[in-house]
Amino acid sequence: MKRWAAIGLWCVSALLIVGATVGVATTGGASGEPPPQPSVEHSGVFRDGAVAADQLEASKAGAEILVAGGNAADAAAATMLALGVLNPASSGFGGGGFALYYCVKEDKLTFLDFRERAPAAATPDMFENFQGATPPGPAASPSQLGGLAAGVPGEPAGIAALVDRFGSMSLSEVIGPALRLAEEGFPVSPTLAAMGAAFKVQLDQDPVMSKWDLAPGAVLRRPSLAHVLRVFAKEGMKALYNGPLGREMAAVVQKHGGIMTFQDLRDYRVVTRKPLEVDLFGYRWVTAPPPSAGGFTMLQSLTILERVVGAKPVYGASLLHTMAESWKGPFVDRQRYFGDPAQIIQPLDRMMSPGRIEKRAALAGGEKANPADAYDFPIVWTSPAARTSDNAGTSHLCVVDVEGNVAAVTTTVNRPFGARFTAAGIVMNDEMDDFASGVGESNAFGLVGGAPNLPGPRKRPVSTMSPTIVFKDGKPVLCVGASGGSRIVTATQQVAMNILLLGMDAGHAVDAPRIHHQGFPEKLRVETMMPLDDSLQDDLRARGHVIEPIRNVANVQAIQIVTEPERRLHAASDPRKGGSPAGH
Repeated sequence: MKRWAAIGLWCVSALLIVGATVGVATTGGASGEPPPQPSVEHSGVFRDGAVAADQLEASKAGAEILVAGGNAADAAAATMLALGVLNPASSGFGGGGFALYYCVKEDKLTFLDFRERAPAAATPDMFENFQGATPPGPAASPSQLGGLAAGVPGEPAGIAALVDRFGSMSLSEVIGPALRLAEEGFPVSPTLAAMGAAFKVQLDQDPVMSKWDLAPGAVLRRPSLAHVLRVFAKEGMKALYNGPLGREMAAVVQKHGGIMTFQDLRDYRVVTRKPLEVDLFGYRWVTAPPPSAGGFTMLQSLTILERVVGAKPVYGASLLHTMAESWKGPFVDRQRYFGDPAQIIQPLDRMMSPGRIEKRAALAGGEKANPADAYDFPIVWTSPAARTSDNAGTSHLCVVDVEGNVAAVTTTVNRPFGARFTAAGIVMNDEMDDFASGVGESNAFGLVGGAPNLPGPRKRPVSTMSPTIVFKDGKPVLCVGASGGSRIVTATQQVAMNILLLGMDAGHAVDAPRIHHQGFPEKLRVETMMPLDDSLQDDLRARGHVIEPIRNVANVQAIQIVTEPERRLHAASDPRKGGSPAGH
């Protein structure tokens, strides 16, 4: 019987503290010092429990569950559910994701893969020779818009698995805050309003989304989703995978030209995987395994950095240059080797072999930028035959509870508003765009597709999502992750390094300027929202990097766990998306 605190959820919110700790701005940042640290308005310090999400009301929903007696799994589920209500452009029941969970009582880490997967009728060439008119509006290819773009959603199953396996509350109790938001309404955030305006011509074609007033500050109620939440609270995941709602979902997808069937929904399962981990810089880094390539990218980059810059890196152009170089090889590997681990066996050990790392480190340690192809050291390896198995529009959240349990969860519908249609009141994902539409073709994030990641029956597409927990002396010290397509892993890594290696607190670490390189195109991206110091940009250009300004490098949430001299949870939500943490 799951425990339930006597206090009612209706009065819990009065006990919550919302993060709004303001830091003191400092100067510096050219070389040898951390980047300038602006005042922090999206962070807070808590004692017992904390939630960092990219929407304040979602953080408060999770913190409400913590105060009411729930643990990190309960609070993570509540936060996911609230995010699906508050920002349908980023996540929700029609999407999927990954969860990395640390259970302190068992001293055990579990990785849950509730990633969307392709319908059974998917084929490698399903997008390559597509014939038809391109609809108006952005991101309108058949892998991005409409029924063919939709993969079989995994989020409802993931939420149920998180609560059933690790939670201390019932599913109906955890759903409470999200149901209240859906029924009573909430103010539209500037982020949701901006995305709604960008995709308005397509949202207006949907009978549910066309009725939404997405003006900033307008109150948005979601009665159709509230109905789904009530059924889910009563019946659990079978409501959406083996009941009338599932039949309706499959029928609407097919009406929009898709190939998903009710049987595809019935066959969906959450997969438990072994996370990737490595000891570097005095810490144990634990992160996402395939079908994410993000975890591998981060761990190889950190391995190269430790060899090149030593145990105590110093902030400056040299570190930024080496970091950018260290990402090029793993992104090349992503194209060449990564696919669904149920159908493609990936040679991770060979990709991380000491000799191969040394070759890449020797290149990355030079003074000049190298072309991405220079880092391509092919593995002598033959892929076995594929075996049939029995990743903008994304959010990340971190939760730490009073017992010390930790949840890092990344959840997505891929592009904003997914495939831009609703089925059974649910915004459907466009996760099929994370497959390669053809060998050598680029997806919406500029990632070049390889043969292992072509669509296929029941395959899960390669992702960059990188939920991460870092340990020191056997105890968790950091929960971190991001949303933002191919930039997820580089942003996650930089924030983690800012905190653990450069001595910044979580708020300033999330605020700090970030860079991004993914091999192809041969561009080093720098932010306009949080600009990198001009002198650093000039130094990087002198080293041969082609600088390309972009608005932001992903959106990161983090919780730093400090135990000495007293327990403190430094939680931060990325100001680039406007979130704030909450806790008690």
